Amino acid sequence: MRRELLGCGLSEDGQLGLGSRSAACVKLPEQIVGAPLSSSGTAVISVACGEKHTLLLAEDGKMWSVGGNDAGQLGRGGRGAGSFTIYPVSFSGGVEMIQIAAGRSHSLAVAEDGRLFAWGNNEHGELAMPRYISCQETPKRIAELTEVVQVASGPHHCIALLENGVVAVWGEQSDGAILHSPQIVSQLTGIPIVRIAAGGRHCVAISAGGGVYVWGHNEYGQLGTGDTLPRSSPFFLDGMSSMRIIEAYCGDSHTLLLSQEGRLFAFGSDAQGQIGGGRKFDKHTNPAAVTELMGSTVTRVACGRNHSVVVIGGRLYPFGQNANGQLGNGSAMNQPLPRQTDELDHVVSVFAGFDQTFILRSVDTPIMTAGPSCPLKTPVFLDKAKVLDLLARHEKLDLIGLLESVLSSISCINGSFLFDDEQHFLHEGSVHGVNLDDAMDTFGALGDSSDARQYAELIIDTLSMSVFSDDFNPSATASVEALRVYLILVWFHGFVTNVTKDTVNRLHQPFAESISKLRPVFRNALEKWWVKLPVRHFNRFVTVMMSAVRCLVKEKVDPQECRTYLEILASLCAINKVTNHIPLENFYVHELAENYNLKMDYVKWAHGQENKETGVTCWSSYPFLMNAAAKGELLYVEAVISMQTSMNGARLNLFGFDLFFEQPFFELTVRRNHIVQDTINGLLSSDRRYLQRPLRVHFMGEEAEDAGGVKKEFFMILFQKLLQSEYGMFVEDPDSHLVWFSGYDVEEVNYYKMVGILCGLAVYNSVLVAFPFPLALYKILLGQQPTLEDLTELSPIEGRSLQELLDYQGDDFEDVFCLTFTISYAAFGSTETSDLKPGGADIPVTQSNKADYVQRYVHHRLCIGRNGEVERQAAAFRDGFKLVLNSRIVAFFQPRELMELVIGNENYDWSELRKIVQYKGEYHANHPTILAFWEAFFELTVEERKQFLQFLMGSTRLPVGGMSSMQMYVQPTAPEVLPVAHTCFNLLDLPNIADSKELLRRLRISIQHTQGFTLV
Repeated sequence: MRRELLGCGLSEDGQLGLGSRSAACVKLPEQIVGAPLSSSGTAVISVACGEKHTLLLAEDGKMWSVGGNDAGQLGRGGRGAGSFTIYPVSFSGGVEMIQIAAGRSHSLAVAEDGRLFAWGNNEHGELAMPRYISCQETPKRIAELTEVVQVASGPHHCIALLENGVVAVWGEQSDGAILHSPQIVSQLTGIPIVRIAAGGRHCVAISAGGGVYVWGHNEYGQLGTGDTLPRSSPFFLDGMSSMRIIEAYCGDSHTLLLSQEGRLFAFGSDAQGQIGGGRKFDKHTNPAAVTELMGSTVTRVACGRNHSVVVIGGRLYPFGQNANGQLGNGSAMNQPLPRQTDELDHVVSVFAGFDQTFILRSVDTPIMTAGPSCPLKTPVFLDKAKVLDLLARHEKLDLIGLLESVLSSISCINGSFLFDDEQHFLHEGSVHGVNLDDAMDTFGALGDSSDARQYAELIIDTLSMSVFSDDFNPSATASVEALRVYLILVWFHGFVTNVTKDTVNRLHQPFAESISKLRPVFRNALEKWWVKLPVRHFNRFVTVMMSAVRCLVKEKVDPQECRTYLEILASLCAINKVTNHIPLENFYVHELAENYNLKMDYVKWAHGQENKETGVTCWSSYPFLMNAAAKGELLYVEAVISMQTSMNGARLNLFGFDLFFEQPFFELTVRRNHIVQDTINGLLSSDRRYLQRPLRVHFMGEEAEDAGGVKKEFFMILFQKLLQSEYGMFVEDPDSHLVWFSGYDVEEVNYYKMVGILCGLAVYNSVLVAFPFPLALYKILLGQQPTLEDLTELSPIEGRSLQELLDYQGDDFEDVFCLTFTISYAAFGSTETSDLKPGGADIPVTQSNKADYVQRYVHHRLCIGRNGEVERQAAAFRDGFKLVLNSRIVAFFQPRELMELVIGNENYDWSELRKIVQYKGEYHANHPTILAFWEAFFELTVEERKQFLQFLMGSTRLPVGGMSSMQMYVQPTAPEVLPVAHTCFNLLDLPNIADSKELLRRLRISIQHTQGFTLV
């Protein structure tokens, strides 16, 4: 069978092209013999129907017309007399057409070069021509519109889609206003529209992500908004965002939507059966699948005024009004349900309008999928293959043109780099649909090219006309699809390469300000996308914002100038606390301490907090920017001020002499063999005010004065004792060797408060302690919830078991695990069980509730404990800790930073240790003894080097600032003695010998003896 075009329906004005002898109503499809032909049959690829006229588009780009011509709508010159014979329409210059549309008595055609031509009636502004022109008898270009890719028409109104994604309308609008020139639909700015449709008095636009946007009359529910209220601007049908809609079709008062899978949704009037519901209801206000077609794959759809036609498996299924035979079933009876027309098969395309239907048949067409009945051009988007191909072929001018075309349009940017498969659909806005790896690779290739700098300037200049333009108001856009630009652009190399203050002003600042202008619902949507980003893409966003902040910090600008970036970074940091996407260090601005007086900044911030001042931006408002060393320095400075204040309170100046009526220090005298009890007694008998004074420790019977070293050893021995099982306060996990609150009934819960006080005192007095608790403790101190990862750190076997439970996807879950919402604790040789929720013993753990079970298990295990004992013990510890460290600065810390503040870290950089050493006396960096010492030192094993740190400083761990923040001194001593350490001052007495082997031998002897103090 050759390709053939058939038509049915109203034909009294010759609009079917069947000749003058055809019936007024053709009830069975007849072949359109006069249609243009090719070697394979009919050459027609598209048909557009007016009320009395018809337009036909041939595969060679030529256009033909037939039917009534009362307003010149045939485009052949003249008006009045119609034509029952199909004739071509002439265009100047022989331009080829790619798409056609028709209204009641006007016609439209899109040329291959993007020009739009219009002719026919203009009484309602249909031609976008001045009101004094009532009709146009030959095609005339609409000069205001260029680069048009699609056009659609209702009876008296028109809608066009441009290559840059702009949607424009003209003609008689739903509110009665008549537009004689195209007007941009501003609410669709930023939305990558790929399909448009026009009904009687309403319009529909479909985006690349399957978003459905409707506006216009709605008296029959034809907008699908759930009501009958008209919409003067595009309204996003959120309920359809997960349905993967790809096409829209409009009748006079009904609308059909087609999904990628071939599902058909309908809404609006069904009075004539035009939405196939089977019941003649006037109003259907919500989109609903056409029940009769469920289970079938609809591939083609067309709407007339009050009838609809769909194609399934090459067969025609019409429904709706049939008074003029437009359903082609040989009857004039309306058909309320879709019914197959038996005589027709091999249908590849279907077109309808007013009361006519045209069918295109071909036996040579492969199996069809859901889509349009004729080829449609869409706006231009970026994709990786296209850009890489242009780069590979060195087509620089073409590439520049492509970049300018896409990046000058927010809509086109938002339609770029979308996944090829179903991932690009909106899915109710929870998925952005962008293949960010393609964006990363594409911008990376541009950044790696030899013309990278030129491309960067071009992109920045182009973005200034789109995303960064004052005309773009992100809060006025219709849906979250306009937000993709904020994910795509961060991979532009200009954000992180050769960043200067000028770059920040031209690129980072407008980008960040655009995000800050988003209304809350869109900002929340963007942040939900951030949460789900893979690590590389989340980190890129952070890197972009940080590059701006670091640049401005180096310029020493006022923090107020960075506020926009800082607010975005605050959101990203909050997300990162939950997702653990990237290390905390990625948010650090190490240059802060170098360029600003953070101590004064903190004072300013604290004053503002106390006085509830707003509008003042301080670095201290964004503590995540400060590295742990900077925060620790603030805490230590505050501690010193607090100590000095407390000491001043114990002093009276009389006649120029300081008289202390109270001890200016917090003195503790303890016995080594009774260090725990003596310490607790000392704390219990001391006034709480003394805790704010510098701590001095004296070991009874020992000579050393505490200049720092004694209290280092005091804390080391004390915590070793407290953590032993004989006290029953803490339990050690046999696998991780970390400890946790015992959960046992301890006679005096205040002991935990004492341990908290001691931990706070160590920090307050700048002493690192060996405190083998997991990160969970520091989360609790900061009011954060521990996670499964924290339990796994403490108890690897327990944590892995819970993770296996989460990972298991089998249908036999309950049979395999046999769990209920309970938790068991071993206590004194027996096992006790606690419910994780009311009635937990009777609630089985299933596939659907296992995540809830794990969350409750972790919380109970780490935060509640048997009979609530862990909760009480942890609370007492926290109270004691805060009794000493009652500082706002503590809240600045992240859990891991606080952990390092207490116990230090093990980020050893032994070469850095050599750099920080200061030499006294005759020693200097190139002294023979010093050279021999370092040669000997680097002969030590890593464990021996740690012992050296213990020997020198009283701890193997480093302060939060690392080795670079330490101080170490080396001074000469007699050649015949062993090296001696003064831990109070990190001072090493080094015998003055230049023999590295002998120094190594003596070092190894010395570092084996690291406890006890004597005068040197």
